[in-house]
Amino acid sequence: MNTTRYVSLDILRGLAIAIMIMGNLSPDTNYTMPQLLHKDWEGLTLLDMAFPSFVFTMGVSMIFSKGLSGTGWFGKMLRRSIILFLLGLLLNHLPGLLNVLAHTDYSLSQYLADVTASYRPFGVLQRLALVYFISTIIYKIMPHQLLLWPLAFSLMIFSTVAYHLYNGADPYNELANISIYIDQLTLGTAHTYLNQPFDPEGLWGTINATATALIGMIVGLTLKNNPVSIFAKNKIHKKLFTTGLFLLITGYLWSYVEIVSKPLWTAPYVLTVTGIDVMVLAFVEARSDSRFFQSLFHPFQAIGRNPLFIYLLTEIGVALMYTISSHGEPLYTWLYHHYVFVATNAFATTLLYTVLWLVLCLIVAEFMYTKNIIIKL
Repeated sequence: MNTTRYVSLDILRGLAIAIMIMGNLSPDTNYTMPQLLHKDWEGLTLLDMAFPSFVFTMGVSMIFSKGLSGTGWFGKMLRRSIILFLLGLLLNHLPGLLNVLAHTDYSLSQYLADVTASYRPFGVLQRLALVYFISTIIYKIMPHQLLLWPLAFSLMIFSTVAYHLYNGADPYNELANISIYIDQLTLGTAHTYLNQPFDPEGLWGTINATATALIGMIVGLTLKNNPVSIFAKNKIHKKLFTTGLFLLITGYLWSYVEIVSKPLWTAPYVLTVTGIDVMVLAFVEARSDSRFFQSLFHPFQAIGRNPLFIYLLTEIGVALMYTISSHGEPLYTWLYHHYVFVATNAFATTLLYTVLWLVLCLIVAEFMYTKNIIIKL
């Protein structure tokens, strides 16, 4: 893979992780900018775009992965899928484990009892693991690459039809839809995110999340199959832009029969986000030769080199700071309230606090970049 394309993909991946980090680092959702909060059910914010954008970039990068070529691809893929899933389980239950270590009034036996009663098997990394596993197998057994398009759309059509068949009167009812039914059947409320009726990273949404990765693979094949030349670059920019526009228009038309919903990971949600992703990738690719542009977006390129490591670092760091107490308050929110928060400018100071932590992540990512440290997960 040529350097320019690698840089453009890293930048897009880094942007996605940076947005995810900012959403996760907010110390008070009451004073968080609306674009850094998830929509409760229907609609789209900047934060809603982050996770599917990362899934999309994962699909693109899989096309260039040397680990998925050769006879040992299945073992490597399976090992990575298991590692991602186990890391996701660790993140889900890390706060409780840290409480065992930090507080004498919470024993290991109590923690194990709580985990047994209310463990959550799914989450962000678990969905990545499942999508990576499924989409890799699909790609490997696919007789022809052109079949990726109809297969991606077939998955989305299947999901949409199932919603309407399950509850024809109100397919996307927040208390009665097929996603809730599957989660209640396989998990139960005790094992979903915040004990909701369904899990936003549950099994049903994995269908369309896989379609997201397949669209990424299609874009990856488009990049890989174009030779490196100025003329070819101009052609690929136009082709990517046209593809993104097609996805956006299709998502808009699809939204007449299905809502745009991140919690349900619906088809128009997939098409809208991937459409924007492809167009952003075309824009970054077109300007990747500019030194000013490279300098401006270099921090995101650095994050994109080690995206999951930086994501894990922030999740573990925040969990640790919520465990440590300062003046009867978690250290993370104590720092926020005593050194940054200003009631008269609550939204701006809350944003400042998250940006400061993001800058710290960028510094770590830049250090790893300069030392050529790449930690693959």
